[in-house]
Amino acid sequence: MSRLPSSRLHLVLLSTVAALLIAPTAEAQVVLRPKHQPKTQRTFHVENSTKQVLKLNGMDIETESLQFIIVESSTATRGDDGSLRVTDAIKKLQQELTLPGLKVSFDSSNPDKKAPLPQLEPLFDVMRVIAKSRYTYVYDKADKLLKIEGADEALKDLDPALRKSLTGQLGAKSLLKQSLNQSQRILAKPVRKGDKWQHTTIQQLEAGQTLTVKRRYTYSGTVKKGDDTLHRITSKALEVTLTQDAPEGSPSKLTASKLKVAKAAGEILVDLKKGTIVSETDSTQMTGTLTLEINGMSFDGTLDLTIATKSQLQP
Repeated sequence: MSRLPSSRLHLVLLSTVAALLIAPTAEAQVVLRPKHQPKTQRTFHVENSTKQVLKLNGMDIETESLQFIIVESSTATRGDDGSLRVTDAIKKLQQELTLPGLKVSFDSSNPDKKAPLPQLEPLFDVMRVIAKSRYTYVYDKADKLLKIEGADEALKDLDPALRKSLTGQLGAKSLLKQSLNQSQRILAKPVRKGDKWQHTTIQQLEAGQTLTVKRRYTYSGTVKKGDDTLHRITSKALEVTLTQDAPEGSPSKLTASKLKVAKAAGEILVDLKKGTIVSETDSTQMTGTLTLEINGMSFDGTLDLTIATKSQLQP
């Protein structure tokens, strides 16, 4: 049997070792959570929509909501202690609501426009507050979110009863908790292409409702968008729950629900060089049964709810 000369064998061994050293770099690990870039200003367009069909007592009650927001985000320079302040200001808010037998619209360019019905004026008051809101997120030197300024102040001009009912959704403590939870959906530890992880998002809705969604995330590698190299994360909702801690005096209350994910898909594109999420989309349809208590009477029904969101960094 022929035998490789020792020098050639040595080269083969070196090549094997080199291949072992090079192989990991082909699937290099990367930390996907973006880091804030001081002294930057960015504009985002955000679209939110919900479509709901509630079947109750033999009747289909259909509602739909479409929302468009322009947000300007400004990141300051770091303080002497390393802290960082990021201010998000809403520059435009448009909202369309389709209710049974009625369509309602709000535009922040005409905030004093009255609601078509007196019963809807509190809803317009809330949108007026959101339209002029300005939140400042304060981070420590390690980019851990410490507090949110401006949230409680934004609610101070509302009717006391309405302000109390919204504190659990839009108050500073609630927003801080939700923001910390939301930031954890993107891992702060290194991952490779194909790695998967799960995260549960807890979102506070109106009237004391809480929507909990467990999603699976997958790192899909990089994609090119023009001259930019972006990191792509896909997501899919796996489980959903809807509960309610109804405000005192509320005429209706969700007492039970059993929902499942009917259809779901999402995508996050991260620009690590710019330190931001440039695009994020998600659509989740949930269906199932629920029980509502209305004026002391219990009603069983079914729910078909689709929530879609889209956020896009503007050039």
